[in-house]
Amino acid sequence: MSIINNGTEPFRPYARLISILGDQLISNKWVGVIELVKNCYDADAEKVTIRFLNFDKDSLPESRSIEIEDDGDGMELDTVLTVWMKPATPNKLNKKKSNNRYTRKGRIMQGDKGVGRFAVYKLGNYIELYTKTKKENEVKVTVNFREYTLNNELEIDNSDVDTKFLDEITNSWVVNDTPQVIKNKKNQGTLIRISDLRNEWKEDDLKKLMHAFYKMIPPIIPGFEAKIERGFIVDIDWNNKIIQSDNSITIDQLLPIAPYSFQGSIEDDGKFTYIYRHNKKEIIDEINLFEDIEHDVKKLKLFKEQFLIEDEETKGRDKWVVNRKPKIGELNFFFYAFDLTDKIHSLNTQEKDVLKDNSVYLYRDYTRVYPYGEKGQDWLMLSKLRAEDRAGSYFSYNDLLGFVFISQEKNPKLRDSADREGLMNIDGAYEDFVALMQAGLKVMKDFVDVDKRKDALKREKPFISANKGFSDAYLQLKDLLAELDDKKLLDKSQKLFKATNNLVQQYKEKLSISNELAGVGMAVEKSSHDTYSLLTKLQANAKEFSEKFESDKVTKKELQQFFVDLADNLEFLYQELQILQPLFRVARKVTKDISINDVAKRVKRYFRKELEGNIEFTIDDKLGDVVVKTNTGLILQTLINLTDNSIYWLNQSNIPSKEIVLTLDAENNKIIFSDNGPGIKEDLKEVVFMEFYSTKSEGRGLGLYIINELLDRINATISIITIESEKILSGANFLIQFENE
Repeated sequence: MSIINNGTEPFRPYARLISILGDQLISNKWVGVIELVKNCYDADAEKVTIRFLNFDKDSLPESRSIEIEDDGDGMELDTVLTVWMKPATPNKLNKKKSNNRYTRKGRIMQGDKGVGRFAVYKLGNYIELYTKTKKENEVKVTVNFREYTLNNELEIDNSDVDTKFLDEITNSWVVNDTPQVIKNKKNQGTLIRISDLRNEWKEDDLKKLMHAFYKMIPPIIPGFEAKIERGFIVDIDWNNKIIQSDNSITIDQLLPIAPYSFQGSIEDDGKFTYIYRHNKKEIIDEINLFEDIEHDVKKLKLFKEQFLIEDEETKGRDKWVVNRKPKIGELNFFFYAFDLTDKIHSLNTQEKDVLKDNSVYLYRDYTRVYPYGEKGQDWLMLSKLRAEDRAGSYFSYNDLLGFVFISQEKNPKLRDSADREGLMNIDGAYEDFVALMQAGLKVMKDFVDVDKRKDALKREKPFISANKGFSDAYLQLKDLLAELDDKKLLDKSQKLFKATNNLVQQYKEKLSISNELAGVGMAVEKSSHDTYSLLTKLQANAKEFSEKFESDKVTKKELQQFFVDLADNLEFLYQELQILQPLFRVARKVTKDISINDVAKRVKRYFRKELEGNIEFTIDDKLGDVVVKTNTGLILQTLINLTDNSIYWLNQSNIPSKEIVLTLDAENNKIIFSDNGPGIKEDLKEVVFMEFYSTKSEGRGLGLYIINELLDRINATISIITIESEKILSGANFLIQFENE
């Protein structure tokens, strides 16, 4: 066999290749804009403005255009012709290979494929590029993509698709001696004007862009020392109006209030260094993920598939040995977990919205890799893990925020896919990456589960009763268990505590209702006595006035005075009912921020008859008002019972100047209720809070007991101050300490 002909032939692409690159390498219009803005970042721009022009309802579609302008370094003519006009240019790639990956501002260059500029084709057919360096003249390039291909080339008709070759089409350029467009203060930058648009844009579409640009640079993460260059601002202008962000709460504000945080690094040999924090506890440790037994990440399906192989000697016994090391370099991460079932430290509506709209983000060299972190992006396959195994064994995206950091230098195989929608799985490196991140989250979840059980144990309170021996034994066992990290033992203990408390729960609920009714009854008893006295007097006055009216002895002045008195008396009755209303059960269901100062003023009005001319009641708010999240009835009943006690004991004494002082302390979230009566003996300071104990001659022994029960419901405590230097007045001094949020 002999060769009868041979030769060489270069590829000669058709012009439509450009449209294929622009249309199919960029997945959607949003990614098209994001890709162009990333080029601005690489050009060391400090500010980028994206303008949507003539998008009002009266403008014709053909008049609409998009401008992307930056104040970066710009390009001189030679760069435009030899780099920008050369698709797949290795310009940035060569710089990175020569270790020249940093820009003038110290940013690490993101792009290296040399095709990102074709994102403009995703947006429109007609392109005008204006660019200028600080020292060179402005260059303008015009590209009409309609010359490269027909928009309707996939439609079935009788016309042929344009068959021009790429080298048969040229693009025009000019150099302006005076800048026509680039006129910013820095006298440099690039503006791309895109018209003959290929997509519909609405103002609502801009929210997705704003979200993407807001997340382009990592948020301020507590304890993260990396020097992230944050001088990069992106403004979006819609019909000459800058769109404002509606983020009233940012991620930066949410991170410090996360109850659980986990930060660390994973190296290619499985070395895992981490810091776990919960409340004031901090665990710093270093383990090897391939050897760790405690957290047993080998049970994770993907981790097992990527790195392990069944042990030949123990085949069939679920024994696995390490098959290979990961094909990636060092990873760094910060995770924050929230407990949406925790009613005590629950997030408000705005905070929940921020958590719901954010997820686990991926950053390469401190610049975001899109679309990781977008809603519905289950890139860590947590939903899959939860579906295939017990859901409670894994985090949900609903209560997790995360930031994972990789670098081009240490993770060269984790490269962007061609369509800019995620990473390529080069040699299985991406699957290795996900498997390691799942393992890291599994370690964190184990810590969180143990702490949640401990916190639940702390919240489990034994039924308060006179049986102090039971309470002490219960608390001692609970405290001992809370020091252990044995999940099985904690689980069984939790069940025991719940079963024990459930035995008395029904009685506790009934007693709770009884306490509320008893408190209301005590208040109503006092109120009804005042009301009865008033109605008796009002009835006598009405009878006397009626008799005068029948005998025509009523003067105009007397008639006027009668109605004035009647109005005053009705106002008194109205105020009595207004004060009682929050004490009823239906009103106690409404929880909100309650001002202690406001409630105290109501209590003063309630006891105005007893106080007037007899006892001076002072509300000292020099240290600020105390605001508590509860219901008005709980605070009202607490202060009514304390005031009633003080009035009783002050009236039993012969003190000439009787006083009650309520001291508010906003900084320490506490109040002190004091009087200058006979006080409480130190040996009685514990028993006075027990039910049915009273030193009053006709007392029921419920007032302080009910207060103690009520405050316990909102994790507040009441105690008696016995140290003289801490007292406000010489008599009884009660300290109420509210929970610090």
